[in-house]
Amino acid sequence: MNISEISAKDLTREVKVEVPKGEIENKLVSKLEELKNTVQLKGFRPGKVPLNHLRRVFGQRLMPEIIEETIKETSAKVLSDRNEKPAIQPKINFYDGKPSEEKEKEAIDKVINAEKELSYTMIYEIIPEIISPKYETISITKRVAKVTAEDIKEALDRIAAENKSYEERKSAEKSKDGDQLTIDFIGKIDGEVFDGGSANDAPLVIGSGAFIPGFEEQLKDVKNGDEINVKVKFPDDYQVEHLAGKDAVFETKIKKIEKPVATKVNEDFSKKLGFENLQKLKDQISEQLEKDYESISKSDLKRKLMDGLDEKLKFDLPPTLVSDEADIIWNNYKRDIESSGKKIEDVVKDEKKTKKEYDEIAKRRVKLGLFFNKIAEDETITVTDDEVNRALFEQARNYPGQESEIIKFYQENPNAMVQIKSPLIEDKVVDFILTKVKVKNENVTRSELLGHDHDQNHDHDHDHDTKPKKKSSTKAKVAKDKDGSTNAKPKTTKNKK
Repeated sequence: MNISEISAKDLTREVKVEVPKGEIENKLVSKLEELKNTVQLKGFRPGKVPLNHLRRVFGQRLMPEIIEETIKETSAKVLSDRNEKPAIQPKINFYDGKPSEEKEKEAIDKVINAEKELSYTMIYEIIPEIISPKYETISITKRVAKVTAEDIKEALDRIAAENKSYEERKSAEKSKDGDQLTIDFIGKIDGEVFDGGSANDAPLVIGSGAFIPGFEEQLKDVKNGDEINVKVKFPDDYQVEHLAGKDAVFETKIKKIEKPVATKVNEDFSKKLGFENLQKLKDQISEQLEKDYESISKSDLKRKLMDGLDEKLKFDLPPTLVSDEADIIWNNYKRDIESSGKKIEDVVKDEKKTKKEYDEIAKRRVKLGLFFNKIAEDETITVTDDEVNRALFEQARNYPGQESEIIKFYQENPNAMVQIKSPLIEDKVVDFILTKVKVKNENVTRSELLGHDHDQNHDHDHDHDTKPKKKSSTKAKVAKDKDGSTNAKPKTTKNKK
């Protein structure tokens, strides 16, 4: 094998590799010898087929595999001999000159027909030399907040608000916003009852947004026992296609009207939530708040560390890695805008300027990503299978009802699984570096900690988005009964679908 460098500019390399016909011939003969002992051809006893005959029958079929194996072996040897690590998958060209599929195929065919030697060029970008900064020159402050009695009281009030109690209104009283109604309804389209559009004793809190837009508003100022026709239109994106965009009438009977009453935070309330007493509930809240505050503090500390590293790290970046990362960030940004029903031009006034800002974010992500990878390799920082599985199951929990298919998606897609492993390794690398830099604690209030955290630019984080898309939610719920039938109810789901 002959290796010659064509060009080496910045981090880009172009190398020519030539493999003599004799080496390819030897590989073909070796393959044919293996085949000779197993193949059965008419007119020949097993193991007695002449190599020339095997070559005529199988040569053309074996050569593409031999070429692929040879390229894999020789390209790996080139990188090993040159002591280079590619930042991207090397691009292989079989034809010298302007890229052309026709010319490439012609060149490969000549190798397959033994008319010429295997000759190709490798074009790739290398990982730059990364020198770790002097950690002692990096000084960062960790903002720390303690849980106060006021914090616990606010949390208790929120829990009480989320666990409202109701008491029945007097028969003459009309329903108001926030009341909980118990209703029966029958849904009709063009006067015909449609499957899944009816229910008995259905609970509904007015103003909760649980039913189709326009449904709840028509149940204000009604009395117990009233029967009304609620006229609504199914959302255009309703999941049951034949109902989408249709006008419907729900013949509705009001069976009970209950008004919300203030929930008293006492021993009984605590027991209702499954705690032995009120103090146990407060202790649990305090413990959870401490974990939340510590998580926010660490997230803030991590961003500050990244800021410090970004200033100290000085090395060239592989241009393709940067451009690919910039494309990912920009496409995710556009997707988020479009998923909200807007157009990119409605949000971005100066696309060129905005893209340039995202290019800078991409550079930062690539720089920090390369540095973290180096530290992980130098310090042998890895994650266990148990850690990966826990993170995978945690990710799957974000998709209620789709957990098994989400787990399967990651397990069957190595590139996606990297997005589970990378943050775990990154956190360990960050923990390692934090033991080297100067960290000073600063006591702050809860509002200062939360306000500081919320004001941060989260684009500093450099996780990649290679995750399965969540199923789009609609304003109407589509449920399936145990028998598999689809129920089309005027209800919205709060789950992430």
